[in-house]
Formats: sequence, C-alpha cells, structure tokens
Amino acid sequence: MKKFILKKPVTYETKKHEAFDLSGLEDLSGEDYASLLKQAENIDGMDMVPEKSLTFAYLTAAKVTGLPFDLFKMLGAKDAAQLRYTIGNFFLSED
Repeated sequence: MKKFILKKPVTYETKKHEAFDLSGLEDLSGEDYASLLKQAENIDGMDMVPEKSLTFAYLTAAKVTGLPFDLFKMLGAKDAAQLRYTIGNFFLSED
C-alpha cells in the first residue's frame, strides 16, 4: 500500500504531517486485528461493522504508523472519511 496523502495537512505537536505510510497494514497479525477491534469497542461500544468505524480507522492508522491516535482525530473531514474508507476497504475487500 502506498502513502495516504492528506488533502489538508495537519500539524501535531509542531510537526506538519502531509501523508502517512500505511504499508504496515500488510504486516498486521490476527492478534493485532483482534486487539484493534477490542480497543475500538472499548471506546465506541459494539459496532455492527467495526472496520467501517472512524475510531477503528484511527486506531489502525496509529498502530501501523507509530503516530499518536490523537493526531488522526485532527484530520479534516474529507481526509478522515477517506482514511476510514481506505482502512475499511483493506480489511473488507476480497482481493
């Protein structure tokens, strides 16, 4: 997976972020996946399709990039929606 490029860069703790490397998605284990699902459930409660939740996307992006969860909450709405779609599609697509 290539870089996720932001339409609207975000500054977090004085560092400007214009893109994120989501290639770590390919390296997640089943245990990592289960942990991310549990974390999202602890924050938002039970979700019918957690892979489509914004919280799950933020947690997953934080896990694979090593960047803080709170940084992803600062994304613009369009970038947040696209990140949710990108990560959800990674898990739910049949490739």
